[in-house]
Amino acid sequence: MYVDFDSLPDTRVPGINPLTTGQLIASIAYHEAAHAVTGMHFGMSLARTRVHTVDVDGHMGWTGTTTWNSSNVLCFNLAIELAAGAAAGTRYLRDSNLLTLSTAAAVSAPHDRDMAVSALAKVGYPLVLDGPAPENGATWTQAETAADDMVDRLWSQITAVAEGLIADQRRELTGDQVSNLIGIPNPAPSRTAT
Repeated sequence: MYVDFDSLPDTRVPGINPLTTGQLIASIAYHEAAHAVTGMHFGMSLARTRVHTVDVDGHMGWTGTTTWNSSNVLCFNLAIELAAGAAAGTRYLRDSNLLTLSTAAAVSAPHDRDMAVSALAKVGYPLVLDGPAPENGATWTQAETAADDMVDRLWSQITAVAEGLIADQRRELTGDQVSNLIGIPNPAPSRTAT
């Protein structure tokens, strides 16, 4: 089953983070890079990925956004793409010797999980948070496990995109720029299953 994946809204609520600004920007860059790289590997057409500031109760905070052109993607692959952000953020922390309970909580991404559950429910694909996998559906744990494996396999590409985001003055990359960094074509937008 396919879902037409346009630009889903970013539903995250920024909060207080125990990381320094540089560490936070890097963790968000890895998070967004993982969305971009895994999505492109699944045939999704990337519009852009970016790390940017937001207002949090009158204070500047940081967040990230990855947006897509109209693309079709298998339902479970969409769940993996959304789970990949937190997997990469956690791996960045672990590899940088920054992983603690509080930093892990800071890079967790319940907004991605909630987006996956909501978007897939709209097309009749059940994605449950716990318990056994439903018939013709999956669990979020299955998506997280598959995302961990994919992030490990694509780590060098994710790192290249994250470093590109960090180095860019606007902290933003287009789909074509990401394509050039990872050496695979940015799929053309599509509205039909292939």
